[in-house]
Amino acid sequence: MVTNRRTLLASTPGLLVAGALLAAVAVMAPGQPMPAVLALGAIVLPLVGAALLPFVAVAGDRVRNGTAVLAGLATAALTLSLVPRALSGDPGVVQYEVAWVPAADVSFGLYLDVLGVLMATIAGIVGALALVFSTRFMEREGGLTRYYALTLLFVGGMIGFVLTDSLVALYAFWEVLGLCSFGLIAFWLEDETSFAAGVKAFVTTRFGDIGLLAGIAVLWVGGGTFSIRELIDQAASGALPTWTVTAAGALFILAAIGKSAQFPLHVWLPDAMEAPTTSTALIHAACMVNAGLYLLLRTRPIFDGLEWWTTVVLAIGTITAFLAAVLATRENDFKRALAYCTISQLGYVTAAIGLSGGALPATYHLLSHSIFKALLFLAAGSVIYGIGGTVHKHVDMLEYRGVGNREQMPLTNVTFLVGILGLIGVPGFNGFWSKELLLSTALEGSAIEQVAFAVLAVTAVLTAVYSIRIYYLVFVAEPTASAEESPLAMTGPLAVLAGLTVTSWLAIGPLSSALATYFPHGHLHAYTLVEFLEHTLTLRTAALTAGFLGFGYLGFRFRASINDAAPGGLLAVLEAGYGFDRLYEGLVAAYRWWCSRTRVIQTGDVNYNAVGIVVALVIAAVVLLF
Repeated sequence: MVTNRRTLLASTPGLLVAGALLAAVAVMAPGQPMPAVLALGAIVLPLVGAALLPFVAVAGDRVRNGTAVLAGLATAALTLSLVPRALSGDPGVVQYEVAWVPAADVSFGLYLDVLGVLMATIAGIVGALALVFSTRFMEREGGLTRYYALTLLFVGGMIGFVLTDSLVALYAFWEVLGLCSFGLIAFWLEDETSFAAGVKAFVTTRFGDIGLLAGIAVLWVGGGTFSIRELIDQAASGALPTWTVTAAGALFILAAIGKSAQFPLHVWLPDAMEAPTTSTALIHAACMVNAGLYLLLRTRPIFDGLEWWTTVVLAIGTITAFLAAVLATRENDFKRALAYCTISQLGYVTAAIGLSGGALPATYHLLSHSIFKALLFLAAGSVIYGIGGTVHKHVDMLEYRGVGNREQMPLTNVTFLVGILGLIGVPGFNGFWSKELLLSTALEGSAIEQVAFAVLAVTAVLTAVYSIRIYYLVFVAEPTASAEESPLAMTGPLAVLAGLTVTSWLAIGPLSSALATYFPHGHLHAYTLVEFLEHTLTLRTAALTAGFLGFGYLGFRFRASINDAAPGGLLAVLEAGYGFDRLYEGLVAAYRWWCSRTRVIQTGDVNYNAVGIVVALVIAAVVLLF
């Protein structure tokens, strides 16, 4: 048996919630438009699947694994079924409302435009592929009922997050994502390092959670509604108070910084590599870190009137992209190097959100990144499996040089190379098209946007340096250990993602047209495929691409000389990750010291506590009255 009576008893509340969800959908679905029914199904199915898995597991491992995979594949199919309508550019997208807490005028709404559906489809497809991959990758591990349940919950939480129009529901799903990321990062609960990494991620991202909750409260006070669409309409008409937009804008930036691992709260993501590699693929490519960027994209029309807002977002993204890329060039741990790569590429997307007319480049590059980063992480998982299983959570690229070479792991090697080419931006692969659109938008912008272009261009060179280095060390160098090619359940998803890395850029026409309906005042140009090719394939683009690739190769080729010439102090700073961890550890130590000194006022005596509460209420009343 893979489960026991105590596990089933603990899972009963989840089963009751699943029954309530199914009953709610059964009541709400009749008479609703088919897209709304499909969207509700895509949200509810993985949540119900997660709740049922402990009971299904009684029938055995294969039944449990098969149920999880079927739930994932069905969810992916449901999200894909929403794509044609979303890409049509029809401004009359489905808007579905149902009373949730009538006393507080809180409703659960769906908003099925291209932005939400695109993010939901990414979560559905990557989630399904990760589940298929897991059937072999995780076969040597225990606790798999918990693993599959958390994975399904993760996917369902992300789909609900991006498809809802209600800020209250959005926050609920946002917290589901945080809970699942903690559970998956700390999956090996007995491992102190894994548990500490999960706690670090949970605590660090709480700053973003606080920002989102406070921002929602501010918008409700100023706008009187939790509907994102209604708030956008109020902002467009000037009905939202300036203080509301200003405060909410700052708080939402904080939310995105925490959730999407942007400077200076990026420190949790490299440590999140303690999670199973399939989970890191979800965290980096489909669910957790995409949430903060989606939040900024979805609510950007509310803050368009704030010049400082786009400038701050642009600055944060640019700084993050550059700093993380530098660290990636020095990292020897396979997965942590890919983690710094994720932070850097998400910085590109964040910077694009802050550009004038950056909504399309940001969305386009987020799509590209989700695909090639899922491919890179799953291919890394294939290598880890090939050298002994998931217990090898960390692979030192210097120690395991060449284990993924074409003789030992041909399919994994080729698919990882495709992902690397997409990441670097080699012509013909999705990263080339989206990154060139992003950089050209910055180059043609204001003076500060041109400064950002210069930094991001240097970052593109660094991207080529660390990408070539990773591929060379793990997949080209003379092998130091033997490895076998992974089974079909693992190489199959790699082939699918490799195919998408080559072809996904072709969606630019319908994607840009559909986005133009959501960002009518965002200077967003709707391209046809021919127009986009003409816009991209220019002498300037050819020169930039050749420069990025050429200087990137030279940086890789002479990396040892560059390292030797660098000042020792600079290398020490880089070795310490710029000192952010030490800074935060110092703040925590100072907080503990303060708590130890003030603990005497917390006696535990109810009478003292009651007096304190009364005094605080009196002071508050005096402040409010006078």
